[in-house]
Amino acid sequence: MLTRLEIRLVGRSRADMEALEALLRSQGGIDVTLRQLINGCVDPLEGIETLPDALVLMVGESWEAELMALCERPAGERPPLLVVGPKGNVELIRLAMRAGARDYFSPPIDDGEIGRFLREIVRDRREELAFPTASLTAVINAKGGSGASLVAANLAHRLTVEGKECALVDMDVQFGSLPLYFNLIPDHGLVQALDAADSLDSLAMSAYVQHHESGLGLLASSPEDRVNLSEVPESRVEQLLHVLGQDHEEVVVDLPRWINGATACVLERADRVLMVMQQSVAHLHDAQRLRDILVHELGLPTARLVVVVNRYDKRNEVSLGAIGDALPGLPLHTLPNDYRHASQSINVGSPLIELARKAPLTRALKALALALMTPREPPVPARRWSLRLWNRTQH
Repeated sequence: MLTRLEIRLVGRSRADMEALEALLRSQGGIDVTLRQLINGCVDPLEGIETLPDALVLMVGESWEAELMALCERPAGERPPLLVVGPKGNVELIRLAMRAGARDYFSPPIDDGEIGRFLREIVRDRREELAFPTASLTAVINAKGGSGASLVAANLAHRLTVEGKECALVDMDVQFGSLPLYFNLIPDHGLVQALDAADSLDSLAMSAYVQHHESGLGLLASSPEDRVNLSEVPESRVEQLLHVLGQDHEEVVVDLPRWINGATACVLERADRVLMVMQQSVAHLHDAQRLRDILVHELGLPTARLVVVVNRYDKRNEVSLGAIGDALPGLPLHTLPNDYRHASQSINVGSPLIELARKAPLTRALKALALALMTPREPPVPARRWSLRLWNRTQH
């Protein structure tokens, strides 16, 4: 353990706490403070002046009161949380998620489980000490076929044209199409970079990034790659983003339309998430569902979400006002319906600004890029959660 951690271990059974304390200390670099909850005390953080690096709560019969005491505290006044409790109690797990739990373990706990939790805490502390230089934009379809790839490709290209050092990442390792937008054929690309993530640095990354003549760097999978993104560890995605952020001012990631550990890793770290939709009831329904997942299940602040209405037609029955009512508080950007230029751009592998500089769609994408280039402050970290923990509530 490269960073010494202060862990507060709270529970009602002294014997159980001492056994877990020994396991924690065996990881090395861990200082553990025990607190036994007795009588009517239910607040695991009662009486502390300085938050620990992590709180490990071994819940007892009063688990609802203990977790509600944490829920009632502002998010900024709660340390990263690990809950230890019995198997199979879905309501307990859901309340643990509300309290901000990273994960939920049931005895017996092995070294691998506790080691993974501690490594995540160390990673977070390192990130707090080093604010990344790159601004990260994630682009995702609210409903399949909405045009997220077109938006991501031309947004990244426009940022490059405006003088930004920009990298574009196609995270769809199975059906990614971004190389077509630039008439490029990736050789050693995203999958190989993820395989080598543990040893990646700026120099090594250059072997995997292809450069368009504009200067834009593209990282995409090769045609022969056969891998599922769900098989990629989150730590490799984190390292990939970290290295890209060292050499670029802007990183744009085109995400496939599903949420798993790897995609959640990108979404949690994004300064902004562009949800691309079109004007239909089905698109609006899926956009609401995506927003709920991002806000309530991943814990993203709504201030990071942006709605992009692609192929906008002011005569459409699903009006901009209706979209605003269904997605209140989220900024709306519109891109005009210009199928001819959009299709031609993809077919010939030329960005819109090079193909049709004065087209309404090109001008709208420029306006979107300029809006995203406004000076930013360090993002408030999203509440980290565990996809494994969420999955346990679905069964």
